[in-house]
Amino acid sequence: MPPAFDLTGSFTDPSLGEDEASARRIGLAGLLSRRGHRARRVRVPGSAVAEGFRWRLVDVFTQTWWPQGIAVGRFEGRPVAITSWYAQPKRGVEQGARISVVDLSDPRRPRYHHVLLVAPRAAAGGTVFEPVVVHAGGIVWSGDRLLVAATGGGFREFRLSGILNLPSRGLFRRGSGPFGYRYLLPEFGSFAPHADAKKLRYSFLSLTNDDDPAELRLVSGEYSKKGEPRLARLRLFDERASVDETHVPGIPEMQGVVLTDDTWFVNASRGDKLGGDLWVGTPGAMTRHEHVLPPGPEDLAYWPERRQLWSVTEFPGKRWVYAVDVDPLVG
Repeated sequence: MPPAFDLTGSFTDPSLGEDEASARRIGLAGLLSRRGHRARRVRVPGSAVAEGFRWRLVDVFTQTWWPQGIAVGRFEGRPVAITSWYAQPKRGVEQGARISVVDLSDPRRPRYHHVLLVAPRAAAGGTVFEPVVVHAGGIVWSGDRLLVAATGGGFREFRLSGILNLPSRGLFRRGSGPFGYRYLLPEFGSFAPHADAKKLRYSFLSLTNDDDPAELRLVSGEYSKKGEPRLARLRLFDERASVDETHVPGIPEMQGVVLTDDTWFVNASRGDKLGGDLWVGTPGAMTRHEHVLPPGPEDLAYWPERRQLWSVTEFPGKRWVYAVDVDPLVG
C-alpha cells in the first residue's frame, strides 16, 4: 500500500490543563465508582439480536446528540461498553463529541455517564477546553487508549486515565465544564494524513488484536450511499499508523466492520424505517443477512469472551445498544 495512505501522529502538550485548579483527574476507575444514569434492559427489534438495552428517555429522544461508535470489554473485571455520540450544531454552536461509559455489571440495569471530549488549548490566564468536533463514527478501546474516528481527518487518541471531574454548580447542579458537563476527557493526540496525500475516510473503526499494545491492528471503513466505499486494515504504532490493504466489498451505506478469525462482519443501514443488514464472509464473497438488525445500526465491536458483536443505533426514539451472537452466523 502506498505510504501516501499512512497517518502521522501529533500529540498534545501534557502540561496543558495542569493549572486547572477546579478539575480533578479521576480516570476510568473513578468514573465507574459513581452511580450514573440508569439504562434499561429491553427487547430490541431484529431477528439476529440476542440482548440489548436502551438509554434513559432524554437520551433516547434528543435531537442534539446522535450515537455512533462502540467498544466493549472489561475494566478491572467489570464488563463495560463505551459508545460515542456527535452533536448536531445548535444555533451555530458546535458541542463536538462525547462518550458514554456504561457499567454492565448488572445487565438488567446498566449505569452510565456522559463524558465530553475536549481539546486543551493555551489561553491567557491558563488552559481552555474546546469541544472536539468530529463525527465519532467509530471507536477503539485498548487498555488506556481510546481512538475516535475523525472521517477525513484520520482519528483522535484519548487516554481514559485522563478523565476529569469538575465540580457541580448552581441550582440544578450542572457541571462546570463546557455546556454543563461534569466529566471531560482531554485529547491526547491525533493521527492525520498528510495534506497532499490521497485519503481514506475513517467512518468507523474496530480492533482486531489486543495482545501487543505497541502495534495495534485495526480495521476501518468508509460510509457512502453510492460509489465504491472501502474497507481497510491498518497497524497503529506510537507515532504513526500504516494502512496495509484495502478492499471494495460493494456494500452501500456501511456503518461498522469487525474482522475475527478471518471472517469479516459488516453492518449497513437501511434508514429509520427498515431493519439494518448484516454481511458476513470475506470482502470478495459476502453473504447478506437482510433486515436482521434494528433500524439505524452504526459502529460494530467484537467481544471475544462472549462471542458477540455489539452495536448501537442512532435514530431518535429508536436508540438501543445490542448484541448479536456470532456462532449462528458462521456455523
